Amino acid sequence: MIEKVESKPTIYIISDSTGETAQNIVHAAVSQFDSDNIKLKLFAHIESTKDIKGIIDKINKEKSFIVYTIVKPELRSFLKEESQRKSIFSFDILGPLIDNIERISGIAPKLKPGIIRKMDKQYFKRMEAMEFTVKYDACQGELDLSQADLVILGVSRTSKTPLSMYLAHKGIKVANIILDFEVELPSSIYKLPKKKVIGLTIEPDNLIEIRRKRLKTLGLSDESIYTDKGRVLKEINYAENIYKKIGCPVINITNKAIEDIATQILKIMKGEE
Repeated sequence: MIEKVESKPTIYIISDSTGETAQNIVHAAVSQFDSDNIKLKLFAHIESTKDIKGIIDKINKEKSFIVYTIVKPELRSFLKEESQRKSIFSFDILGPLIDNIERISGIAPKLKPGIIRKMDKQYFKRMEAMEFTVKYDACQGELDLSQADLVILGVSRTSKTPLSMYLAHKGIKVANIILDFEVELPSSIYKLPKKKVIGLTIEPDNLIEIRRKRLKTLGLSDESIYTDKGRVLKEINYAENIYKKIGCPVINITNKAIEDIATQILKIMKGEE
């Protein structure tokens, strides 16, 4: 007598994106069972009712059910109707959540598949930009600037670091370089496209006041070569000559907020200024 070989129980995962969300949830549920006999079958990037019907028509209703993450209401409804028609249990992960969030918030959902993956990519891009920006903060000497999206130049205390970090939070890799007439500028700066470099300038008296406040917070005398007007004028003139040599855009940051300077830089990068 030949024994009947029973097919494995199968969970069909259907998604209009990668199916990663549904897979993670199903794996979490399956892990509660001491069995490696449960089969998972993924159908990703489903785009039409034809796709859904083709899948459901092949499913054995006896030992199978469907788990799905589909954002478009018409596809969700069709899948539910087709599975009911064939007496196949189906479990909608996203639909009820989307509907209830819309109900309590009054905000219409975007109904775009794969948005979470785009958000993840943006997050990792931002983290990468921040790591790069920290590494290239207040640089001097020879540098490899080829991976930078933007290079900010300026004398000491011209808000380069907070400005760089603000832009890094937007996913922009920023290197900022201190300009000092006693330290040679990296030769690589002259090889970059002009729009990749931004020069910062400031009114001398304003810079002196900022530097004095900085020295006081450090418990130091506010009268030093760092705040000497002759020295400050020399630094600013040196910086402005560098900007002319490079041919880069220059922003006067005097009494401007970081957000306003960043907005101006973003416009320059987009070619709007």
